[in-house]
Amino acid sequence: MNDLIGNIEFFHVAETDSTNNLAATLFAERKAAEGEMGGMIIVSTDYQTAGRGQRGAKWESERGSNLLFSVAFRPKEIKICRQFRLSQAMAVAVCDALCDVKEGFEIKWPNDIYFGLKKISGTIIETSWRGDMVDRCVMGVGVNVNQCDFVGDAPNPISLVNITGSVNRIEDLLRNILDRFVEELSLLYSKGEEELAARYGARMMWRDGVHKYSDANGDFEAFVEGVEADGHLLLRDMEGVLRKYMFKEVKHVILNT
Repeated sequence: MNDLIGNIEFFHVAETDSTNNLAATLFAERKAAEGEMGGMIIVSTDYQTAGRGQRGAKWESERGSNLLFSVAFRPKEIKICRQFRLSQAMAVAVCDALCDVKEGFEIKWPNDIYFGLKKISGTIIETSWRGDMVDRCVMGVGVNVNQCDFVGDAPNPISLVNITGSVNRIEDLLRNILDRFVEELSLLYSKGEEELAARYGARMMWRDGVHKYSDANGDFEAFVEGVEADGHLLLRDMEGVLRKYMFKEVKHVILNT
C-alpha cells in the first residue's frame, strides 16, 4: 500500500491477447465490485497473441523471452491537457531500471527506450476521461530482455541479452520498473510536474547540442527546448524560432559518419 497510489494488485498469466485488454477488464471489474477506482492493477504475461506497438504496429516477442506487462490505474487529479506527465513517469522508470543493468539507455521522445540507435522498449497508453480529468490510464510496456534474434520488420530492435551477453531475470527487471514507477507517480502527485519533467529531460536522446530534424516543410537544425505537459516536443531552430511538434510530426535525421 502506498498512500498516494492505493492498493496494488498483481496478476501473471501464461498467455493473453493483450495485457492492456486484460488489465482494463480486471480494473473495471474491481471498480464494479468496490464502487471506486483507487489503486493499481498490474498484469504480466509470457506471451501475447495480439501484442501492439505504437499506431497499431505488432510488437514482436518470443514466448517467455521478454518482459510484457500493463498497469491500469486512476491517476490522482491529472487533467487531460497534462496527461503526458504519466507517460514521462513510466519512461523514466523503465530507463532507470535498465540503467541499473547497464549504463547508456536513453528516452527517445515520446516514450521509447533506446540503447545507442536501437530500440529496446516501447509503451502504448490508453486513457479515458471524466470531464477534463484523466479517469483511467492503461499503460502497456514491452522490454526486449532475453530474445537474441528478431525476424519481424521492426527496423532497429535490440535486447538486454544482445547488450550484456548474459541472460537476465525478467521478474527482477519488472519489480524494479514497478517500484520506480510508483516512486515517479508519487513524486508527480506530491511535488508536481517540474521535477518529473526535469528527470525526463535529463534522460532524453539528443538533449544536448544542435541536431538535424525534418518535418513536412523540409530539413532544419535545432536544439531541444523541452517537452510540454501535453506531449509537444519543443525545438528551437537556428533562427530562434520555437517549433512545436506532436508524435510523428517531426523526425531526427541520422547523419552518416
